[in-house]
Amino acid sequence: MKMKPRLASFLTPLFSVVILASTTLLTGCTDSAFTAGDETSEASETIIDTSRLTKLRNGHRLSDVFASAGKKKDDQSSGVVSVVIGMDETILEADRLVSRHRLVSRHKLLRRYDYDEVFYGLAAEIDEDRLEEFLKAIQNDPDAAWVELDLPFLEMPKGTEGKKAPGEQLIPWGIDRIGATESSAASGDGSGAVDVDLYIFDSGVRDRDMDLVENLDFFQLDQGNKKKHKKEQDVLGHGTMTASIAAAEDDSDDLVGVAPGARIHNWKVLGDDGTVDSATPIAALEALVQIKQENPAQPMVVNMSFGADTGSTEYGALDLAVQAAIDAGIVVVVSAGNLGIDAATVTPAHVEDAITVGAYDLLNEFASFSNYGLTVDLLAPGVEILAISNDKKHKSQHLSMIGTSFAAPHVAGAAALYLSQHPSATPAEVRQALVDAAQDIVWGAPGGTTSKSVWVGDF
Repeated sequence: MKMKPRLASFLTPLFSVVILASTTLLTGCTDSAFTAGDETSEASETIIDTSRLTKLRNGHRLSDVFASAGKKKDDQSSGVVSVVIGMDETILEADRLVSRHRLVSRHKLLRRYDYDEVFYGLAAEIDEDRLEEFLKAIQNDPDAAWVELDLPFLEMPKGTEGKKAPGEQLIPWGIDRIGATESSAASGDGSGAVDVDLYIFDSGVRDRDMDLVENLDFFQLDQGNKKKHKKEQDVLGHGTMTASIAAAEDDSDDLVGVAPGARIHNWKVLGDDGTVDSATPIAALEALVQIKQENPAQPMVVNMSFGADTGSTEYGALDLAVQAAIDAGIVVVVSAGNLGIDAATVTPAHVEDAITVGAYDLLNEFASFSNYGLTVDLLAPGVEILAISNDKKHKSQHLSMIGTSFAAPHVAGAAALYLSQHPSATPAEVRQALVDAAQDIVWGAPGGTTSKSVWVGDF
């Protein structure tokens, strides 16, 4: 069982593409290496007395916030700080629009996203030079319950190896190792199909060998967004890889996924350069909870292969949003992260009811980069993982990747397989079924960490 973190403060960004190597920033999953504390600037030396700011969460990250804001500066403008604000939950539904507008106007905020389902609040931006004044004002604002300083992260995938795909369909080692060739969908027999909706919260998904049914770009929904990028497209490649591991179609070419043909919803929350802050995936969770409420009987699985070490076991805004989605009946699978640390301080990996996934290699040895601890529910293949490339110039290229980002979609596919057989199962029932079916085959896991690999041969 996971240790249940206390609901309280903190939050910084997320993590997970090749080797999550930041100590606090949200990242993807293989060889990304960046630490906010490595950046120095005049802004990063700014000191604000937070001792009396009881509504402020993750105040210990102020220097990183200023360093990040300083990166956004140009000759004409000051830095910009992103904040997430939780508002008084007792305000009546009819008064929420008025109270939210009043708070934005009162503090001269640049509004980004509104939240009502995952929690009542909003995300906004404020000029760096007004931050101290703003935090003191929020402390005395009756409409505001708490405020978090929201840090961006930079996703820098490295260590990828391009491989030309053969004429016939491949069965990657991870698909075989977890029993997908023996599942109800029989990955690799050329005919399997899974009738479940799989939401990929990532950098986008290229439409190749997958049943891609929706493209939604949450940067376009950001009311304060000024970033230019290719709408809905996967420039980074991370999202296409995770989606293909989970659900590449069972046909005559490319490769096959764990839950072949599951309906892929491409919800882009990572930018083309890999940057994002927690406000954007929270907005995606907000939208998904609304869809679930309108379609309560529809099985849904979300894969979130990103996160960050916050240095705290307490929940932040992203964690609250993930938990709200699970409470609404949505299965959420998250990567444990690649810092080689206890995932108890990693968001959203430490969310009690999420399915958190660590990684092992071809020899069934626990991956040295994988986060560990009681919060990790399952292990899955995460080393030399073959996945579909987003490269349009080389249409038949595959990539070999490493990281818990690519372990997680093995489990997201497993959840989709289970839901295809048990469509009314709750997230808790899905999680328990996966844990019960897992095989104890992994060696070398740190003390207190599961040694069980996900197994779908019985689904």
